[in-house]
Amino acid sequence: MQGRKTTTRAFRIDDTVDRQLRELAEREGVTVSFLANKALRRLVEWDMYADRFGFTAMPKEALSRMIGLLSEDEVRELGRWAGEDVYRAFTTFMFKHLDLETVLQVIPKLASRYTRAFEYEEKRDGSRTVIVLRHGSGHKYSLFYEEVARALFADLGGRGIRTEPQENAVVLEFSNAPKTAANEGVSVESKRGLPSTEKPAGPRNVPT
Repeated sequence: MQGRKTTTRAFRIDDTVDRQLRELAEREGVTVSFLANKALRRLVEWDMYADRFGFTAMPKEALSRMIGLLSEDEVRELGRWAGEDVYRAFTTFMFKHLDLETVLQVIPKLASRYTRAFEYEEKRDGSRTVIVLRHGSGHKYSLFYEEVARALFADLGGRGIRTEPQENAVVLEFSNAPKTAANEGVSVESKRGLPSTEKPAGPRNVPT
C-alpha cells in the first residue's frame, strides 16, 4: 500500500518545546516528526474548529456526575438538544454543509479520536452497516448518545437508520447504508434486539 505523501518543512520552535518533544518521543518510542505531525493534524482536523465554535474541555468524571443527576427524560431531552442545536451546527461549521457523510466524519470518527468521549467501531456486511459508540459510562450515557444520533440523522439522506442503547454502548444500524447522501428522507427508529456489544469497560482516558 502506498504511504501518504509528505512534505519537508522547516520552522522554528521554542527550546522548551523541542526538549519536551524529544523527551516524549524517547519515552513513547517514536520520532519527533511523528509527534509533531500528530499535533498538527489534530490542530487542522479538530482544534481550529472546536476552539472557534466554543468547545471546552471537562473531565469525564464531571460530565458523568452531571448526567447522573438528571432523570432519564431529562437526559433524552439534553441529547436531542445537543444533536439538533450543537452537533448539527458544528458539522455545518466544519464542512460548510450537512449531510450523512459529514455527520459520519465529525461525530463518530473525529469526536471519538480527539475528545475520546467514546470508542468508534464500524462493521459492514453487504448492504448492512453497524456502528457502535462504546462509552463505558452506563445506561444514561447510552440514552444521551442515542438521542444525539437520532437528532443528527433526522432529515438526512439514508435508509432505515435504527438505534439501540445498551448499558455501555449505543448501536446504530443502517439497513441499507448509502455511500453518499441521498435525496430521500431518513427513517430513524429505535430498535430493540440488535446484537449485544457489551464487554467489560476498560480504563478510560479523561477527555482533554
